[in-house]
Amino acid sequence: MDVHSYYANGPNKSRRKAIPATCGLHRGPAGFANLLVSMQGESIVLDPHVTGACVISLHADAARTLCNLLMEWLG
Repeated sequence: MDVHSYYANGPNKSRRKAIPATCGLHRGPAGFANLLVSMQGESIVLDPHVTGACVISLHADAARTLCNLLMEWLG
């Protein structure tokens, strides 16, 4: 994935969401960091801090696994 192109062109706003989170490394109060979650092509992209410095990309099967795991843990 070309992160520079991703930020220059950006995904459709209906396919992205900033989620308040807490960063274990930088600490700070709850909701201090933002986690940008978006859909780019066939992948779910997770961008902690919304900086593009460390982007995690999950293809469909991995995203479904994460979704199922979160649903199991959260009930």
